[in-house]
Amino acid sequence: MRSFVVFAAMGPDRPGLAREIAEFFTARGINIERFRGCVLGGEFGMIILTSGKTEDINRLMEDLNDLRARTNLEIYIRKTKAPSHREMKPSIPYRLTATALDRPGIIHQICRILHDKGINIDDISTNVDHNFLTGAAVFQMTCFFSLPPGVKVADLKRDLTQVGDEFNIDIRFDAVTI
Repeated sequence: MRSFVVFAAMGPDRPGLAREIAEFFTARGINIERFRGCVLGGEFGMIILTSGKTEDINRLMEDLNDLRARTNLEIYIRKTKAPSHREMKPSIPYRLTATALDRPGIIHQICRILHDKGINIDDISTNVDHNFLTGAAVFQMTCFFSLPPGVKVADLKRDLTQVGDEFNIDIRFDAVTI
């Protein structure tokens, strides 16, 4: 039987960390289904969806203390279901982008609108870059979500436009076509 585990880790950044984690999984017959990682300050954080035979997953879980000791990572794991078994209602996938001068509350304002409409966020990433011409800290967000059939696109546009106007955030979203 095939099992799935979400693996999350964080610790001091250094060269070779991603290779070491991948090697740890490979040596135990574990497949990496999806891997996200990035440097945040001086820390490297990652979240990984893995799969393997149930006995291999159990061995992985038993060997985590060895990995913790070798890598100096804080590691958390959680068994999960196969992505294909995730319950999803019919919906349309969308991509939202937002850009603004950085300040606290931007993510909160956008996520509040999505939550109030019952919209589930599938993927979100943000970054603050310093514009080389002006020196301004510029916030950027990309968010993928699933729009349920009961939510009118016009209502969502209106609410996001209102937040964008009130907080001076350039918010755009479009259906994702395959």
